[in-house]
Amino acid sequence: MAILEKELTTATLVAKNDKEAAKQVLLDEAKLGLLLTEKGINYDIEEIRKFQDKFEQSSSYHRQKGVTNLTLPNGFTARYLSGYSRYTPYSLVVEGDVVVLYDDGRRLGVVTFPTTHPLTEQLLSSGEKFRHIANVSAEGGISVAYSSECSLKDRGEDCLFCSINERAKDGVLNKVLIKSPKLVAEAYHLARQAGVGNFFRLTGGFVPERRELEYYLDVADAIRERYSSFYGVGIIGAPVDYSVLYKYKEAGFKNISHNMEVWDKNIFAAICPGKEKRNSGWQHWVDSLEYAVDIFGKGNVHSNIVGGLAPLDSTLEGIEYLASKGIVCHFSVFHPEKGTPLEGYRSPEASWHWALLDKATDIFIRYGFTTLQMYSGPASGPHSGQVFQIKKGEFEGSRLAQYKYPSLD
Repeated sequence: MAILEKELTTATLVAKNDKEAAKQVLLDEAKLGLLLTEKGINYDIEEIRKFQDKFEQSSSYHRQKGVTNLTLPNGFTARYLSGYSRYTPYSLVVEGDVVVLYDDGRRLGVVTFPTTHPLTEQLLSSGEKFRHIANVSAEGGISVAYSSECSLKDRGEDCLFCSINERAKDGVLNKVLIKSPKLVAEAYHLARQAGVGNFFRLTGGFVPERRELEYYLDVADAIRERYSSFYGVGIIGAPVDYSVLYKYKEAGFKNISHNMEVWDKNIFAAICPGKEKRNSGWQHWVDSLEYAVDIFGKGNVHSNIVGGLAPLDSTLEGIEYLASKGIVCHFSVFHPEKGTPLEGYRSPEASWHWALLDKATDIFIRYGFTTLQMYSGPASGPHSGQVFQIKKGEFEGSRLAQYKYPSLD
């Protein structure tokens, strides 16, 4: 009996060590993703295009031609990539029917590119294609940006990093400027029928608060003409009257998000002048988020910070504070966009972004958030969600599988 117990203990230790070794491999791959964003990748675009999804290439969210995201050899999806660079140690080489990533001549492994769901080409009753109304995520949900423009541009109060109004200039990619609630509900129905409506994200440019509330309620009502419930998030500005948040919950939204973008009060006012002036200032945004927790519950209230617009300590302070109140504060990698006031600026180096990613995911784990909550907020969720999963041991062997939302049907 003692010998058997010793053998079992040894086997457990070996398995644990294997798991820890695999975890480190995946964390190193997450760091690599950030290095690719900082350094760029060398490749022959004509060769690479043969492996890329043609609709992914033309997405209005990826106006920059070339490689903007890819899945690395062990399954980590690298996002926010800065595209082509001639002066970088990283390169993509076509070898037969696969694309291989190299680091200064050292073969790292086969990479793959995102593929668009077949639903994207399906026609709606209006004659528009699904992809003109909604995007299907790799996680099995859909995102709708109901407006292709932000009204803050008319006031000269755009967030300095945001490219929504620049993207709106691409008429071919933004055929529907305002998407009617019935059209959004029809797209949601098609997604649900195709098994990819397990999460619904509704967002858009800044509009006056009353119109925003009415629109979101109209969309929810249109969806509930067919379905008794849906799982999703409404991304809205901080309302003047916090009590209207109850209306979003009553309409069927299970999550709510106010994307602050910057935690530091002074930098918030400078980078997001419209959000500062039109939503009663920084403190009001924070108070609204805290108020929302009483309505939606811990982990179901979200915000977003653009990583790299403010000092690291300040950013982590914000993530920690909000987490302590039950709010998941997601974050992205600042990427200077063409046509914005911050075009030509530089994002911090990869080590800065890794420090944010590493410490923030530790915060999320410490406050007991779930994997579903990590993916249930703004579109930046997968950035930290993947590292959250790795640290929680949610992977098999040394490969991180693509996260999928739980089925609603």
